[in-house]
Amino acid sequence: MRSRSLVVSVALMAILSAPARGQTCLGLASFSDHPVQVSGKGSLTTESTSFGAGVGYGLPASVFGSVAFGTTSNDNFGGSSREVGVTVGYQIPLGRADGFQLCPVASLGLGFGPKNTFSSGVDRSRKTVSAGLALATTFAANPRLRIVPSVGLSYAYQQDKAENNAGTSLFQIADHFALAQVGVGLVLDSNISVRPAVDIQLSLNINEPSVALTVSYSFGRRR
Repeated sequence: MRSRSLVVSVALMAILSAPARGQTCLGLASFSDHPVQVSGKGSLTTESTSFGAGVGYGLPASVFGSVAFGTTSNDNFGGSSREVGVTVGYQIPLGRADGFQLCPVASLGLGFGPKNTFSSGVDRSRKTVSAGLALATTFAANPRLRIVPSVGLSYAYQQDKAENNAGTSLFQIADHFALAQVGVGLVLDSNISVRPAVDIQLSLNINEPSVALTVSYSFGRRR
């Protein structure tokens, strides 16, 4: 019965190839050649629709991070929310040079709204904190195209809050759950990425999947 837009956005920025080429963990283009990445993302559940945009920066085979902004429309709440999120991670190569990449990833998200839900004078807000691991590898389909399958599992704490027009707290609801993600990134010419993914919230209350699509463009050159 609740939107999960900020949780779905846990994964916005990251990466392609082998240790010398940068992070593969979240299935987008490498930060090795192009340190800056801009992206757009849409996600859909049976209850909500989310759209967002973000910008990220990363070091080769090292630290990467991003900030994202978005909006979510939710049928149950009768309105939309505005959101901001921050994600940081670190890449760890596993095995041979063209093998798997493992990344610890942490995220913080804040949601503002919907305001005055169903003309009731009630304003809602949300805070989400998550931490987990992402694992990926990469395959060369041809000299210009790489395929990056990835999986992720994170643990999240989420707090929903409602206030009246006077700013008095009406209720707070806290929830703890796991979030699983599976995706396949398509990376063209090392800077254009398209990544469909499925996110599943694993909790006692909700296990409904969310379908997401991320498109990104990487630019800038390393000195």
